[in-house]
Amino acid sequence: MSPLRRHDMRLRPATTKEIEAVWNDRWYGLVVGLNTNYTPSDVHGLALVDHLDDIVGLVTYHVDGPSGQIVTLDTILRGRGFGRRLLEDVESKFHQLGLGRAWALLTNDNLRAAGLYLSRGYRLVRIHLDAVDRVREHKPRLPERGYEGIPIRDLWEFEKMGPLGVPVP
Repeated sequence: MSPLRRHDMRLRPATTKEIEAVWNDRWYGLVVGLNTNYTPSDVHGLALVDHLDDIVGLVTYHVDGPSGQIVTLDTILRGRGFGRRLLEDVESKFHQLGLGRAWALLTNDNLRAAGLYLSRGYRLVRIHLDAVDRVREHKPRLPERGYEGIPIRDLWEFEKMGPLGVPVP
């Protein structure tokens, strides 16, 4: 069998049950934001699936007024461009909805994801120092250190102002 490639995938809406399965595996079942805690039923999702309809990536989002928050972006297989595709797809969804702002929160250890957002025209607009303390109140199992052994302390806020859904050159 040949390796999965970005163009072999298709996008479809994710069910709450699918979001719940991914979140239980990767997010301890809950996403803690700055002032909001999200459960799978609070968000919409787009699933990137292979020819067997197995999920290889999932992006979840929440719309609030003129803004769309990318709540989670997960790739089951890394390094194949699936994250970039999901980010482009959710931006296109935001464009269809007439939104003018997309934003996301990342922990300070997630440098790979930060690079992805920056390459798509997002800007780091705020650093919420020690915000992970609040996250740990709800997720005591969250490790002290993340990628590359970096202490997880802060939340970084990235945003991209419209037009959304337009490719970055």
